[in-house]
Amino acid sequence: MSKSKIVRVRAELATPRPRKTARNPVPDDAEIERRAANDPDNPPLTAAQLASMHLLRDAPPKVLLSLRVDANVLAAYRRSGKGWQTRMNEVLAAAVSTSEPSVSTVVDDIEASARRTLALAQQLRQRGVET
Repeated sequence: MSKSKIVRVRAELATPRPRKTARNPVPDDAEIERRAANDPDNPPLTAAQLASMHLLRDAPPKVLLSLRVDANVLAAYRRSGKGWQTRMNEVLAAAVSTSEPSVSTVVDDIEASARRTLALAQQLRQRGVET
């Protein structure tokens, strides 16, 4: 085997490597404020604009839900484009907010219909009709 080609240099004789510095140093706060004040595309907000602002978190949080709807209803909403879930929610909210028919009336009607269907199925079974 040949001798190793490792070269040893004493630290005091070695030339120091140049240090890497940022190409764009981070400006201080005063420089940031100066640039923002002089930016024609982003003028500072006026007192009236600041007063008219409000938090978007005021709306109640949405609830994750699994809901079964007819395929044609879902397809129609999806075809309507982006925001279809929001539009569906608005329709449901409008139905809840109207007084006629009230949600409780609709629920009562559905329950009554279900009871009638069950009673009819029971009568058919008693007569020997397959349901």
